[in-house]
Amino acid sequence: MNIQKRGPLQNLFGIMARIRRIARVGGACAVVFGASFCAAQPIDVFAAASMKPALDAIAGQYAEETGQVLRLSYAASSVLARQIDQGAPADVFVSASSDWMRYVDDAGLLSQPARVIASNRLVLASANPAAVALDLNDIMARLDGGRLAVPLISSVPLGIYAAQALSTLRLLQDLRPHLAQQDNARASLISVLRQESPLGLLYASDVRSAPGVFVVADIAPDSHDPVRYLAAAVTAGGEAVVAYLAGPKGRAVFSAYGFLAP
Repeated sequence: MNIQKRGPLQNLFGIMARIRRIARVGGACAVVFGASFCAAQPIDVFAAASMKPALDAIAGQYAEETGQVLRLSYAASSVLARQIDQGAPADVFVSASSDWMRYVDDAGLLSQPARVIASNRLVLASANPAAVALDLNDIMARLDGGRLAVPLISSVPLGIYAAQALSTLRLLQDLRPHLAQQDNARASLISVLRQESPLGLLYASDVRSAPGVFVVADIAPDSHDPVRYLAAAVTAGGEAVVAYLAGPKGRAVFSAYGFLAP
C-alpha cells in the first residue's frame, strides 16, 4: 500500500493532537468534573465500515455488561487513520488494514500495541444468485453495461485487496474502466443490494449481513494479502474496549456475523 508520508505541517498537527490527547486522558477531566462524570462519558470508537453490523451488536452487549456507552464512527480505515492523525477524538481505532494501523502507530498515537481481532475473505457478490465464472467474458456478460462495485482501489483496504485479486486473475487491466469505485466497503455493499451495480467485490461478512445479496464466486485467499482486522487503544480509556473485542465475547459476536478467527 502506498501511504503518503507526513510533511512538516502534518507532523505539527500530530504533535498538537498528542497534546490534546494527553490533556484528555491525563486526569484533567477528573479534576474538573469528578471521576463519576468522566466514567459516564462515551468511548469513541473509529472503525472500518465493514465492521458495522458486528460492532453495533457488540456496543449493545458491552453497554449492558459494563454500563459504558460506545460511540461508533464508521468509514474507510484510510479516512479514519488520517482523521486520528489530525486530532479527531478517538479512543479506539479498528482498522481493516495493518498498513493504516501502522500509519497511526508511526505517529505515536496509540496507547498500546494493536491486536488482531478478526479476519475476513473476499467474494464476488450480486443480487442475482446465479453463479459467475471468474473470467472476463462471464463477468462482462453479467455486468451487461453496468459496473463492478468496489471501494477505492488506491486507499480503501477492501479496494486494495480487490485490486490485488483482480491483478492475480489477470482481470484488473480489462475491468478497470468498468469499476464503480466507492468510499468504503459498506457503500459497495449497498450499491449491490440496491442493484445499482450488477456485481461487487465484497467481504464475505458483508454479504452474510445483507439478505438479498448472494455470493456468486469465491475469491482465492492466496490471490491477495490476508484480510485482518486490528484494534488498538488511542487513549487509556479505550484499552478495556480493545481487550473486550479481542476476548472470547467479542470473538463470538464476530463469528456470528461472518468474520473468521484472527
